[in-house]
Amino acid sequence: MPVPTTERRQHVRNRTLIGAQIIFNQRQSTLDCTVRNLSDHGALLVLSDAVATPEMFELYFPLKRESRMARARWRDGAHQGVEFTRPARQDGEPVPLDLLRRLKLLEQENAVLKARIAQLTEAG
Repeated sequence: MPVPTTERRQHVRNRTLIGAQIIFNQRQSTLDCTVRNLSDHGALLVLSDAVATPEMFELYFPLKRESRMARARWRDGAHQGVEFTRPARQDGEPVPLDLLRRLKLLEQENAVLKARIAQLTEAG
């Protein structure tokens, strides 16, 4: 007779076979992975044994055009369990106004710095 296994998850996950990308390092680095099971609260990822992931990262589902912030909960070889820390955000969804203001300010600062670099390199 089979021994019942203890399920520690609070939410049922659905079996899947979906391609996804782990995005980190201020959106400068990506890793491809496969999502083997998924719920609104977490997922099981399969990735290369040799790849280390940060504790927090964005998980992007290209087919769904959806992103979620994820926290690594455990890792066993190529398998990694993650917990979602923020609800899904669709591509094209409005960006909060405070982030747009900060982006505009940073773009202005960047333009000033580029102009200064150009001045310094021309003067030398």
